[in-house]
Parts: sequence; structure tokens; C-alpha cells
Amino acid sequence: MPRYELVMITKALERPETVTVVKRAVQSLLEKGAIVRQVESLGERKLPYIMRAHTENFTQGRYFVVEFDGPTTLVSSMSQLLKQDLDIIRPNIIKKEVKLFPDPPCPGILTKEPNYYSPNPSAWFGAEDVKLEKFVKKDKRMKVRKEKRRERRELRKQQEKEQQEMQ
Repeated sequence: MPRYELVMITKALERPETVTVVKRAVQSLLEKGAIVRQVESLGERKLPYIMRAHTENFTQGRYFVVEFDGPTTLVSSMSQLLKQDLDIIRPNIIKKEVKLFPDPPCPGILTKEPNYYSPNPSAWFGAEDVKLEKFVKKDKRMKVRKEKRRERRELRKQQEKEQQEMQ
């Protein structure tokens, strides 16, 4: 089953009423065969613009993120059901991409990380240190430039002092 993320904005209600709204949404997910992985509250915030739902205008709302696995047929029926709920201002269901392997490390960092992208599984655990000479050369060039700038500044200061003394 693919993984989905339900991002919903509810009315800015009191805590017990908000809990019942979220419970109702999660319960309807479970009834339709979804596996709820995580429910996260992002708190109450001012909405980015005035939102209109169920013939009312809203400027404040509570944000919630519900992560779940479910069949593909669940998405359309759930979005319709959540849009009919009078306490939910804006429901949005997004398909979430699940990564089997983490992203490779940044090429500028010297690490001893396994090479997850190698077709040879033995390379996943026997990766060698990555040495990037171009970054070392660039670093040396930057140091030389800084030293030259510093020397020019000092020379200018000496010249200005000499001019002031002559006047």
C-alpha cells in the first residue's frame, strides 16, 4: 500500500472539540482500511489568507498532519468525506514517496559512508574514503587571495599614514 499524508486545517476550536475532530478523521481512515502511522499537530496559526468553507470565512486555524498507508481507492472517497465535515476548513491528501535508501552524502564532505547506489551489494558496506582534490585546491586558492587582500590593505594604510604626515 502506498503512503499518504493528510494535511488538514480545522477550525480554531477548544482543545476537546479539536480532539474529537481529529479522532473522527482518523477513525474514518481506519474504517476504510488505512494504517495510520503518525498524527502530528502543528498548532494554531493565522491562515495565510481568508479561507471560505461551509459559507463561513476563517482567519485562524489548527494544522494537523496524519501519515497513513492505504489503498489507492481510499483517496477520493476520503477527500470527499473530509470536505463535508463542517469542522474541517481545508483537507489535502498527498502521496508521500518512501525512500528505500537515504540520500548520498554531500560531495564536499569527507566521509566513510556505504555506497547505496552501487549495483554491487558488497560495496554498500565497504566504501572507501572520498577525497576531493578540487575542493582542497579551491581552499588553498582562497587562502592565498585572503593573504593578498590583507597585504594590500596594510600597504594602503601605510600610504595613507605617510600622506597624512607629509601634510
